[in-house]
Amino acid sequence: MTVSSNLSAAAKDGEPAVFRMPAWARWFSLVGTLVLAVVAVLMLAGAIFLLFKQAWWLAALVAAVAIFLAALTGYVLRDLRGKWGLRVELLADRMVLDLPGGRSLIHRPTAQHLTIGYADIDAVEARLEGYRTLGMAMMQRAYVLSRKQGDKIFLFEDRALGTAFETPMVKQIADAIVARAHVPLRDLGMVEGRGGVLAVWGTHAPDWSAPSLPLAQQLRLWRHAATTGTAAVVVIIVALAIRLIVGS
Repeated sequence: MTVSSNLSAAAKDGEPAVFRMPAWARWFSLVGTLVLAVVAVLMLAGAIFLLFKQAWWLAALVAAVAIFLAALTGYVLRDLRGKWGLRVELLADRMVLDLPGGRSLIHRPTAQHLTIGYADIDAVEARLEGYRTLGMAMMQRAYVLSRKQGDKIFLFEDRALGTAFETPMVKQIADAIVARAHVPLRDLGMVEGRGGVLAVWGTHAPDWSAPSLPLAQQLRLWRHAATTGTAAVVVIIVALAIRLIVGS
């Protein structure tokens, strides 16, 4: 059984191959979830303490932040389940899919555990998806398995495309499936969905059959996403600089 960074080569050679999310991504998600959960609990405890001190307005503010962090913890917890549970095993004539519900944070697919023969696969389809929210934009690439009987299975997605945070972790899985099953990777272009609040709450992905955006609109979305990513990097650098200055 192959579990390595050279899984695409193994898939082409016909050897069994197992794909999971990289260990660093899984552990980073775990640590982030724990940190958010701890901070949310501490903020809630602080709000209760302020209530006993009869600092009503400050208690309400701290409680609101605690609720926001608790909701954000639920969001990253879903991402954690997706990263730890995703597993794709390519065998000689079939593949075994362990697809957790958290593999997408916008599409919200149900968890699926399937064994599919390569002969049943029609294509792997991919499309870019842009989401704008509060003056920002994010870009991701979603992958769907199209079967010959007509049904489609949402596989996974790569996020933060076009930014310094881009981590195309699942592209090699899609490429390996295409190589092993000898099917096309069908590019469906780009669509724009509803970004909701911070692309966390109230998001909505267009139907998979939605037509691709005109090229001019695609370019605008790409630029917007790249600008958002650059701004995020600048904020992090400024925050680190301030911390160093204050610390010194």
